[in-house]
Amino acid sequence: MDNRRFYYLLTLLPPLPPLGGALPMTMAEALARLRQQGEGDLGILADALEAEQSLRESLDEWVANPPGSRTVPAALPPPLASLFDETSIAETSADAWVGSVWQAYLDLLAGVGRSIGSSLLPRWSAWEASLRRRLARLRSGLREDRPFLGREAGEDDGFRQDAILAEWTAARERGGAGMGLTAAMEAEEILDGRRLDFLDEESPRYAFTVDELVAFFLKLRLLERRQRLDPGKGRALLRQAAAP
Repeated sequence: MDNRRFYYLLTLLPPLPPLGGALPMTMAEALARLRQQGEGDLGILADALEAEQSLRESLDEWVANPPGSRTVPAALPPPLASLFDETSIAETSADAWVGSVWQAYLDLLAGVGRSIGSSLLPRWSAWEASLRRRLARLRSGLREDRPFLGREAGEDDGFRQDAILAEWTAARERGGAGMGLTAAMEAEEILDGRRLDFLDEESPRYAFTVDELVAFFLKLRLLERRQRLDPGKGRALLRQAAAP
């Protein structure tokens, strides 16, 4: 893709605040600016990023509603929509099914990254998928029996995740046996902060490349999701926080 487009587009996108700061624009507004630059590769990226909100809403509906009352989400790309069938969710636990759907979305993002020439998007998807797998084991009380398995990430990423998981575990343990909501919120905030750190470290600054553009949207998505979380929602909030 022409780097001149990235230069123009990135100059239109405002600096992002640290975690918890007021956002200068919504994800929807930023995606609208992305689409204004035309179709093609930028349109593919916008479609993939936009699908994330529809996916969250569809998962909420399918987990909350009983069989027979759920509909296949029309707004999702076919590879994701095909996973929304009663047989799939009936044959496994809800948590395992939700995890498989999010893995499919991360795989989709990685494929989009390869098609548009972004090396960051596949690296992010592999790193995030590994982090989610390791968190799922810790949340279920299982010990880890294998190291980092990110297929497209750097060799040091496993050690970086070890430190993140240790920090996350310590925050949860501060809540005691009942793992109070405040401690749980702190633990999930740590995860989002370290995700932002990963994106900052892995993306170039002021290079006006596709990876710098991808990093902006991934960071904005994380910041917006964190801003929308309501501590009063309790367990529902924590299920959302576990998603990528």
